[in-house]
Amino acid sequence: MSITKIPKSEFKIMKFIWETDYEMSSKNIVYAMENKYNWKPSTTLSLLSKLVKRNFLSTEKIGRYTHYKVIVENRDYLNFETMCFFDNIHSNSIESLIKSLEDCNLINDTFMKYIKL
Repeated sequence: MSITKIPKSEFKIMKFIWETDYEMSSKNIVYAMENKYNWKPSTTLSLLSKLVKRNFLSTEKIGRYTHYKVIVENRDYLNFETMCFFDNIHSNSIESLIKSLEDCNLINDTFMKYIKL
Protein backbone atom coordinates (compact mmCIF):
# COMPACT_ATOMS: atom_id res chain seq x y z
CA MET A 1 0.00 0.00 0.00
CA SER A 2 1.33 3.41 -0.97
CA ILE A 3 0.77 6.24 1.51
CA THR A 4 0.79 9.87 0.42
CA LYS A 5 0.91 13.07 2.44
CA ILE A 6 -2.52 14.52 3.16
CA PRO A 7 -3.46 18.17 3.81
CA LYS A 8 -4.10 19.36 7.38
CA SER A 9 -7.86 19.45 6.91
CA GLU A 10 -7.96 15.81 5.82
CA PHE A 11 -5.58 14.90 8.63
CA LYS A 12 -8.01 16.45 11.15
CA ILE A 13 -10.72 14.06 9.97
CA MET A 14 -8.39 11.07 10.03
CA LYS A 15 -7.14 11.97 13.49
CA PHE A 16 -10.73 12.18 14.75
CA ILE A 17 -11.59 8.78 13.28
CA TRP A 18 -8.37 7.18 14.56
CA GLU A 19 -8.99 8.53 18.07
CA THR A 20 -12.64 7.59 18.35
CA ASP A 21 -13.55 4.58 16.24
CA TYR A 22 -12.08 3.01 13.15
CA GLU A 23 -15.50 2.84 11.50
CA MET A 24 -18.15 5.53 11.69
CA SER A 25 -21.01 7.11 9.80
CA SER A 26 -20.88 10.29 7.79
CA LYS A 27 -23.48 11.72 10.16
CA ASN A 28 -21.17 11.30 13.18
CA ILE A 29 -18.14 12.71 11.36
CA VAL A 30 -20.06 15.70 9.98
CA TYR A 31 -21.46 16.45 13.44
CA ALA A 32 -18.02 16.26 15.07
CA MET A 33 -16.30 18.47 12.47
CA GLU A 34 -19.12 21.00 12.66
CA ASN A 35 -18.77 21.23 16.45
CA LYS A 36 -14.99 21.15 16.61
CA TYR A 37 -14.03 23.29 13.60
CA ASN A 38 -17.31 24.96 12.61
CA TRP A 39 -17.14 23.27 9.20
CA LYS A 40 -20.17 23.07 6.94
CA PRO A 41 -21.38 19.53 6.20
CA SER A 42 -20.43 19.95 2.52
CA THR A 43 -16.81 20.68 3.53
CA THR A 44 -16.55 17.53 5.64
CA LEU A 45 -18.22 15.37 2.99
CA SER A 46 -15.90 16.74 0.31
CA LEU A 47 -12.84 15.96 2.45
CA LEU A 48 -14.15 12.46 3.19
CA SER A 49 -14.52 11.89 -0.54
CA LYS A 50 -10.88 12.91 -1.05
CA LEU A 51 -9.75 10.54 1.70
CA VAL A 52 -11.59 7.70 -0.04
CA LYS A 53 -9.89 8.58 -3.36
CA ARG A 54 -6.51 8.58 -1.59
CA ASN A 55 -7.30 5.12 -0.17
CA PHE A 56 -7.21 6.28 3.46
CA LEU A 57 -10.85 5.27 3.97
CA SER A 58 -13.27 2.79 2.46
CA THR A 59 -17.03 3.26 2.31
CA GLU A 60 -20.14 1.20 2.79
CA LYS A 61 -23.69 2.48 2.41
CA ILE A 62 -25.86 1.43 5.38
CA GLY A 63 -29.36 2.85 5.28
CA ARG A 64 -29.30 6.58 4.63
CA TYR A 65 -25.67 7.05 5.65
CA THR A 66 -22.28 6.23 4.29
CA HIS A 67 -20.02 4.50 6.77
CA TYR A 68 -16.29 5.05 6.59
CA LYS A 69 -13.71 2.50 7.62
CA VAL A 70 -9.98 3.14 8.10
CA ILE A 71 -7.59 1.66 5.53
CA VAL A 72 -4.42 3.55 6.52
CA GLU A 73 -3.69 2.94 10.18
CA ASN A 74 -2.62 5.76 12.47
CA ARG A 75 0.80 4.18 13.17
CA ASP A 76 1.49 3.71 9.45
CA TYR A 77 0.76 7.36 8.70
CA LEU A 78 2.78 8.52 11.69
CA ASN A 79 5.75 6.48 10.45
CA PHE A 80 5.33 7.88 6.94
CA GLU A 81 5.24 11.50 8.16
CA THR A 82 8.19 10.92 10.50
CA MET A 83 10.32 9.51 7.69
CA CYS A 84 9.37 12.41 5.38
CA PHE A 85 10.27 14.90 8.09
CA PHE A 86 13.53 13.13 8.87
CA ASP A 87 14.48 12.98 5.18
CA ASN A 88 13.27 16.40 4.03
CA ILE A 89 14.18 18.53 7.03
CA HIS A 90 17.19 16.71 8.51
CA SER A 91 18.56 14.98 5.39
CA ASN A 92 18.43 11.65 7.22
CA SER A 93 20.84 12.93 9.86
CA ILE A 94 20.11 11.76 13.39
CA GLU A 95 22.66 14.29 14.62
CA SER A 96 20.72 17.13 12.99
CA LEU A 97 17.46 15.89 14.48
CA ILE A 98 18.81 15.56 18.00
CA LYS A 99 20.60 18.89 17.83
CA SER A 100 17.37 20.56 16.73
CA LEU A 101 15.43 18.92 19.57
CA GLU A 102 18.09 20.05 22.00
CA ASP A 103 18.09 23.62 20.65
CA CYS A 104 14.33 23.77 21.15
CA ASN A 105 14.68 22.46 24.71
CA LEU A 106 12.70 19.35 23.86
CA ILE A 107 15.36 17.02 25.20
CA ASN A 108 16.44 17.22 28.80
CA ASP A 109 20.02 17.01 30.15
CA THR A 110 19.60 13.45 31.42
CA PHE A 111 18.80 12.18 27.93
CA MET A 112 21.69 14.11 26.39
CA LYS A 113 24.21 12.35 28.68
CA TYR A 114 23.55 9.15 26.79
CA ILE A 115 24.06 10.68 23.38
CA LYS A 116 27.52 11.79 22.35
CA LEU A 117 27.36 14.25 19.44
